Amino acid sequence: MADVFRPARSGAASVLGPLEGEIIEVVWAGEGAVAVSDVHRALTEGGRPISYSAVKAVLNNLVDKARLIKTREGKVTYFAAATSREAFDAQVVSTVVSSLKRNFGSTVIAQLVDELAVDQATLEEFERVIAERKAELGK
Repeated sequence: MADVFRPARSGAASVLGPLEGEIIEVVWAGEGAVAVSDVHRALTEGGRPISYSAVKAVLNNLVDKARLIKTREGKVTYFAAATSREAFDAQVVSTVVSSLKRNFGSTVIAQLVDELAVDQATLEEFERVIAERKAELGK
């Protein structure tokens, strides 16, 4: 993945452009493939002033980035997510954490524990995940 992580942004927009992030969220929320008109309607109903052609251009950009899959039925073009939201999130987190670990070593592990293990339940979750990973590595 050649995307740049932008920690100041939220959700998909943290690695995609802001409009790309909004549009892929609409696609994920749809039931299967969605038409350009479906995405345009969802964005404009939310109060965003945007042209149909701009939505279509961004959808095609997301196809070029392998984030969406494009199909045609007659005169209608449909777009579907190339991966689920969960798979996208896992890929982003994996890429970011791998990069941080490679560049900053054990400091990253210590910082993750400091930032995330804020209560007993979270510490127990860390321990459970670590035990599972140890078991996998021991096989």
